[in-house]
Amino acid sequence: KEAGEESIGKATGIKSEEMFLELRSKQNSKNPLNDINVRKAIFHAIDRERIVKELLGEYGSVLNSLFRQDSIYYYPSWEEYFYDLSKAQEYLKMAGYGPENPLYLTIGSNDESSSRKIIEELIKEDLDRIGIKVWIFNKPSEEWYNSFVSKGSYDLGVWALYTLDGSELECYFSSQKMPSMETVENKNCRNFYWYNNKEVDSILRELSGETKKDRRIDLVCELQEKLAGDAIILPLFSRVYCIAYNKRLENLDIDLTDGNYLTGAENWKLSGSERLVENEERSEERTGGYQSKEVVVGYEEEPYVLNPFVTDDLYTSYINSLVVAGLWKMDKNGEYLPVLVDNTWDKAISEESVKHTLKASVKLRDDVFWEDGTPVTSEDVRYTWLSVLEDESLLNSLGYRDLVKKIKDIEVIDKKQFNIIFTDYFREWKKLFRFIFPKSKIEGKRIGYLFRNDIFGCGPYKLKEWVRGEYLLLEKNQYYFGKEPSIDYIRFLFNSDENSLITLLEDGEIDILNVPPDSELLSELDENKNIDILVKQGNLWEHLAICLKPEE
Repeated sequence: KEAGEESIGKATGIKSEEMFLELRSKQNSKNPLNDINVRKAIFHAIDRERIVKELLGEYGSVLNSLFRQDSIYYYPSWEEYFYDLSKAQEYLKMAGYGPENPLYLTIGSNDESSSRKIIEELIKEDLDRIGIKVWIFNKPSEEWYNSFVSKGSYDLGVWALYTLDGSELECYFSSQKMPSMETVENKNCRNFYWYNNKEVDSILRELSGETKKDRRIDLVCELQEKLAGDAIILPLFSRVYCIAYNKRLENLDIDLTDGNYLTGAENWKLSGSERLVENEERSEERTGGYQSKEVVVGYEEEPYVLNPFVTDDLYTSYINSLVVAGLWKMDKNGEYLPVLVDNTWDKAISEESVKHTLKASVKLRDDVFWEDGTPVTSEDVRYTWLSVLEDESLLNSLGYRDLVKKIKDIEVIDKKQFNIIFTDYFREWKKLFRFIFPKSKIEGKRIGYLFRNDIFGCGPYKLKEWVRGEYLLLEKNQYYFGKEPSIDYIRFLFNSDENSLITLLEDGEIDILNVPPDSELLSELDENKNIDILVKQGNLWEHLAICLKPEE
């Protein structure tokens, strides 16, 4: 710490945090960030291109929206904040600050993130050029978010936000969602900026109840214009999802809703030589010249449980996406696409009608079966809902179980048709049916205690074997209702050492690996003649936050 303070002192003439905070306390204004000229000066002084180049190289780009660049909600409202030191100095001068009268601000983040430390250092250098002295004030994640961000005890901060379809924006920017307003009824209060704008509140209220896509797009664009104009946050860049894979494997994709690189595994193809399948039981399948096809996925973190209602860990959800299916799935723009639901029937569901009648009539496809060959029925849907409703121990991520309680009943009409009856309408009701399990597996049992060491579904694959600490093996499901996978087995090889996994990939021992967005590593892997790289921008993005909470 002393060495760090000494290096900062040489750069700024300030030798300790205490000295910095003392100078900050002597500023004429205790709330300088409430001056929009200060905020705009900061935004114009930050060279976002340099930040992106430093962290992502050619694989990233500056983000000027609250949404990734290929989203239907993308609107480049923040492109007005281009890097311009002279413009930044003009704004700062209007606020009464400059090199002769410096402004003292802190910037903070969670100290486990090496990338955010780089962002902070670059921002510190940029702001110093116009007369803003910055002290980097990082803390462990729990302390940073609970003791500083959620209490408004910071000046500038760096963290990530997730946006998909605009439904997340209310908890970020509504004046009724400041952390101090959190109650049992008013949850997810994440307006950590202490931002208050009545026009924005009005837009958010309309957006929360709007079901028409075109109008939602207009509202989200209008909202972004307001937020950019008020200069309360500065988007930096979208986090990128990166995978490296063996060139003999084709048709890979990444699901931008959560970065799932196993999505569409039924479309994967192997070209060239195939990996020998060593398991003796499976070797018997090589009859008539047929050899089983296996793909090996390098996995840095082994799941501790497979029940999707118990954990929201991505490593678990990626595996489960190959085994468990739901009534609908979400596309990259937050629109729900039918999976187990009859497509024609789904098109007839009107959100306006559901909103006014509090009832949705649904029909399952006739050709969907569980992995043991039994049909998927309306009773399965009802009992999955009941099991989640009755088990208070389940994960309540983003109020999931609170939304489940807004379903009054599921009326079974016959084996394939049922009605969902709501107590209150909410636009995201389809997300409650992402996972469906058979009545025979869950009836009379607490669902939170099931599927911990196994999983049962109707997806393209089913669980064959799990040797904890070593690997998990999936085999294709012969009763899958969709396209038959050409890959017979998918093996997940567990190894917590990232460097070891990279070596295994380079040696051809594994076929797919999720890799960090390190520009040097990606360039190195891209030079390997046997490896391809796939990089996509996701819905999680880094930003600079400004706290407007008044300081007494």
